[in-house]
Amino acid sequence: MARRFSIAEKFFLTHLVTAGIALFIAGAVGFFLVRSLVTADADESLLARAQIVAETFRPLLADSAPKRERIAREGDRLGKEIGARITVILPDGTVVADSAVGTAGVPGMENHALHPEIRDALSGTTGVSLRRSITVREEQRYAALPIAIGGSIVGAARASVPAATLTRRLWQITSIIWGTGFAALLLILAGAAFMARRVTGPLAEMQGAAKEMGAGNLARRVQIRTGDELEEMANAMNRMASHLADTIGQLDAGKARLETLLANLDDGVIVIAANRSVRMINREAGKIFDASETMAEERPYPEVIRHPQVLAFIDGWIKGKEPKPWDVSIVTRHGSRTVRCSGTTVRYLGESDADVLLTLRDITEERRLSQVKSDFVSNASHELRTPLTNIRGYLEAIQDAVREGVAPESSFIDVALGNALRIERLIDDLLELSRAESGVVPLEKEETSLSSFLSRVADQHRSSAKQAGKTLDVEAGDGTFRADLRKLALALSNLVDNALKYGKDGGHVTLSGRIEGDACLLEVADDGPGISPEHLPRIFERFYRVDKGRSRELGGTGLGLSIAKHIVESHGGTIRVESRIGVGTRFILRLPADPALPSKTSPSASRDPHPGGSRK
Repeated sequence: MARRFSIAEKFFLTHLVTAGIALFIAGAVGFFLVRSLVTADADESLLARAQIVAETFRPLLADSAPKRERIAREGDRLGKEIGARITVILPDGTVVADSAVGTAGVPGMENHALHPEIRDALSGTTGVSLRRSITVREEQRYAALPIAIGGSIVGAARASVPAATLTRRLWQITSIIWGTGFAALLLILAGAAFMARRVTGPLAEMQGAAKEMGAGNLARRVQIRTGDELEEMANAMNRMASHLADTIGQLDAGKARLETLLANLDDGVIVIAANRSVRMINREAGKIFDASETMAEERPYPEVIRHPQVLAFIDGWIKGKEPKPWDVSIVTRHGSRTVRCSGTTVRYLGESDADVLLTLRDITEERRLSQVKSDFVSNASHELRTPLTNIRGYLEAIQDAVREGVAPESSFIDVALGNALRIERLIDDLLELSRAESGVVPLEKEETSLSSFLSRVADQHRSSAKQAGKTLDVEAGDGTFRADLRKLALALSNLVDNALKYGKDGGHVTLSGRIEGDACLLEVADDGPGISPEHLPRIFERFYRVDKGRSRELGGTGLGLSIAKHIVESHGGTIRVESRIGVGTRFILRLPADPALPSKTSPSASRDPHPGGSRK
């Protein structure tokens, strides 16, 4: 994998390469320029010296027979004086003076007529050349001028310098240039490193902040004060983080509200994705299918919903059939439930696939209430039809007797009246039960002592107990409680009335009560035949009778226990029953004692809580 360079490295390397190339080009150009300048300066200096030589030797060459020894000695002297090699050549190329070889070596020098600088000088022009000297055996730079007298050239004056001297001077200047350039390069790189750090420092700060923001820490802020675009970028990042935090907060709040709403819906909600996985399931749907909300999501829906009818319903929606709502029976850990399944397709903006939204409404209670209503209508109709049929029959018999001029039996009228009273009692109980169930009539609570209340209730049944040959005892503890005395007396009277009617001959009925903490316990117990266990769960239902025939014979309507239950529950209490065959039955009422509330001043406080008759 290729190595990644940081911005600082890229910045530094870019400046290094750019400055290096620029300095190299500048150095190369400078080198050639300096070499040209050095050469030009050397040529100018050599020509100046050659001019001095020409002026010096012109008088010596004016004779027709120049004195060569003198010229050679003068050449030695002048060469030492001007610090350079000088040479004087006659028109035929003969060397008459050369400071490099001295007077003694001049006769042995070769003819210079063919040397380029001498050839040019003898032709009347300035001669310059760079070549290796045969005499001194090194490369030299030559400059030669003609020595003219009266328009005729009598010789050539030449000055030379070793090429190594020029090269040394050139490299000295070049070294200075390259040293200065290298120092400039180091300065440039130092500046580049400083600027890179000035840039990469804030960038590293922004990078760290960006990572934290990406990890969810949107409270992180970038603190950069550079006064340039980096500071503007940091401020933009801070504004973006603030905006994202607000947006995510709003989304989270909306999501939380939606989740809370879905979690607290009474209906189950399941969203099935196009790939047949569960996208979302709420708490109620999880209860219906015994599935965890978190474990069910993203799993295939057949693994979560293990009910064939519901699966068939979902398959219909996925295949585009859009079936109408189905009612299915589902067995759960909490019992059997009847659920109404409804569906719809959900399409998201920008997506081609659609999800299926499945709603599950538990209609178990609705079905139960419908059945209860149906049973109530049926039972009420039956309870009313029987006495009405009896009344009609006896009235028709009386009508026939009147038509025949025969006195009707007096018992006919008694039976018809008894059935009419039975209908009246049934209607009164239905009205009382309706008021108790509706809760429209408020409770008129009064504070009273427990013993006096139970005694008043028992007194209403003393005569009926005596007629039935049974005893009725009261066992009351100390203390007071608050309740709607008329309604509570009605509930207890129904229980006492049942105990007297259905207890054994010569039996014993006990009405008791006591205060336990913040609760008032009332009990009605008998030593009768008891109630079979299979009847206990239903005895508080309307019109339910354990012994239907005997109950009607004793004048019961089948509503007494239902009325008692609703009165107790309207007080915020509970009622339960305990019974054993051959031992007896005990009804236990538990009510809030409510002794701290002030007593209500009402005319009913002194009113006799007459229950209005026995009920069952």
